[in-house]
Amino acid sequence: MQSVVIVTTTLPNSMSIEQILQYKNKLIESKFCACAQSNKINSTYIWDGEIISEDEWEISVKTTKNNLEDLISTIENTHPYDIPQITHKLESTTDEYANWVSDQVK
Repeated sequence: MQSVVIVTTTLPNSMSIEQILQYKNKLIESKFCACAQSNKINSTYIWDGEIISEDEWEISVKTTKNNLEDLISTIENTHPYDIPQITHKLESTTDEYANWVSDQVK
C-alpha cells in the first residue's frame, strides 16, 4: 500500500458551479494536485465573537507529499477568505491510485 495526501478547503456558497469548476481546474492545471472534488456543506463556526451557520462548498484535493507545500501555498494565494480552512491528511491507498496521482503532478 502507498499513500496520497488529501487537502480540504471551503469556498463561499455564493460561488457558482462554474466558478467552483474554474477554481478546481486552476488547482489541477498547476500540477500540484491530480484530482479535486466539490460538495455543498453547511458550516457552523465562531467569527468575530458570533456563531455563524452558512452553506459553503467543500473542496477535497488529492496530491503527493512532495507537492503538499506548493498546493497549500497556491490555495492560500487564490482563496477568497481572510483565514481559509486548509486541512490535510495522509491516506493509505492502492498502488495503482497512488501511482496515478504521482504521474499527474509531475
